Amino acid sequence: MSRLQRAFSSLLFRAGFLLFVLGSGPLLVISCSPAAEPPAQKADLDAERAALMEADRAMFEAYSTSDSPLDALMAHFVDDANVLPPDAPMARDKAESRAVFAALEAMPGYSLTWSPSKGDAGGGLGYTIGTYQIKVQDPEGNPLAIDGKYMTVWEKQPDGSWKVAVDMFNANGASR
Repeated sequence: MSRLQRAFSSLLFRAGFLLFVLGSGPLLVISCSPAAEPPAQKADLDAERAALMEADRAMFEAYSTSDSPLDALMAHFVDDANVLPPDAPMARDKAESRAVFAALEAMPGYSLTWSPSKGDAGGGLGYTIGTYQIKVQDPEGNPLAIDGKYMTVWEKQPDGSWKVAVDMFNANGASR
């Protein structure tokens, strides 16, 4: 093979390689792009999100209107629920979780409000995040408000309801 033929052959190889790269690059990008959710699947996820946000609101409603708020709250927890309170050990089951909230409720002047602001769900798990306010009395009897945020992980139950699997909360900073 002459020098000219080798140079021409090399040029053709490079041109072919360049065309392959340029031609297959867009195909690779397109094939790796996430597929759009089918409308029915998106509707199902939207319904799950709405049901999860409603479960959080319903838990607060049950808690705030019950003659036994702690029982009403714990009815929304799975048996192996975890609670991650600030500056305290993790509660590893429903009984320990109950003890965390019972200790809070035992504080003088205690009241709790919360409101979910965002949630998402899919595959049998979901989460909500939001804000809360705990009101108590300090040692001198003065009212004290503690503002904070929370994140709750929910598990979908066989009956389609949602229950709390993990609850984590912490204060925003200094109490007022």
